[in-house]
Amino acid sequence: MEDLNFNIFNIIILLGIIHGLIFSVILFLNKKLRNRTNNYLALTILSLGLSNLQYWLKDVNLIKSFDVLFIPFEFLMLPFFFFYVKSFLQKEINKYEKWLLIFPFFFFIIHQYIFTVEIFGINFIETFNLIIEYISIIFSIAIILIVFKLILNYEKENRNDNLKIKTRWLKQILCIGIILCILWFLSLTIFDYLFTKGYYKFYPLWIGMSVLIYWLAYTSIFQMNVFNQRKAIRSKSKAYSNDNYSGKNSEDIAYNKIKSTIINEKLYLNPKLSLMQLSEILNLSEGYISQVFNANSDTNFTDFINQLRIEVSKQMITSTDFKNYTVESIGLECGFNS
Repeated sequence: MEDLNFNIFNIIILLGIIHGLIFSVILFLNKKLRNRTNNYLALTILSLGLSNLQYWLKDVNLIKSFDVLFIPFEFLMLPFFFFYVKSFLQKEINKYEKWLLIFPFFFFIIHQYIFTVEIFGINFIETFNLIIEYISIIFSIAIILIVFKLILNYEKENRNDNLKIKTRWLKQILCIGIILCILWFLSLTIFDYLFTKGYYKFYPLWIGMSVLIYWLAYTSIFQMNVFNQRKAIRSKSKAYSNDNYSGKNSEDIAYNKIKSTIINEKLYLNPKLSLMQLSEILNLSEGYISQVFNANSDTNFTDFINQLRIEVSKQMITSTDFKNYTVESIGLECGFNS
């Protein structure tokens, strides 16, 4: 036990590993959380945790024969995340995608234990593992780009859907993935010359993966919960509207027509509603609409729309029908961006 190497950095890494393993088990066993999408999420986080775990065991000197025991979990993390994103965006996953993305993991295991060890001998394992590291980086970046394209296509297909799944957080995670791939490459090159002893060169990467485990675990569950709540809110919210909201009375026919169209057709529920969109709907110029609002209302167009959203939000928040839903879910369903 005297040879064990413990420090603040690998303790932080260990906490991330434990958290990832516990979170994955909860997703697998909890009946309320268990579904296909969350299963892929659990497998993603489990792969991240197990990848860090085997490196951590070597770093603290609990495993000596690391090269023989090496398992390339790097070839599972991004494929499982790809499956998670497809399922999260309600896209079908075909069997060819599964085989194509999982194949590299089994190929390198078989290649390592049968071909490399038997033909080149145990001394070649270290070189072979280094080759796997570089291939893993290229493979990971390729999957990240594929997921980026998948998200962009989803956004394009659902551009006019007010209930589309929020994807900004997914793109943020992919950007973090790119940063981790860069750190990964630096760990094998520049950091290797700066830290010649131990595994300190990998600490930035492993800590980054631990942070990613926390972020991915909680953000994904939160976003899925918000989306499911919005669907439920929408099915219950038909009776909640601004039909009786009048604001400032006016004798101007054009103003009353514009206002009634916005209210009756519930255009304010569209978070991207703008003067340009409204002008296209009403076949009126933006300048004319703005002028009508300024002349007949105490508020401008933007404030008027937000007031309508606030009124509906207040009705829902104070209603017992929506007591089990978060304020964010209600706000998003009422047309607010956040």
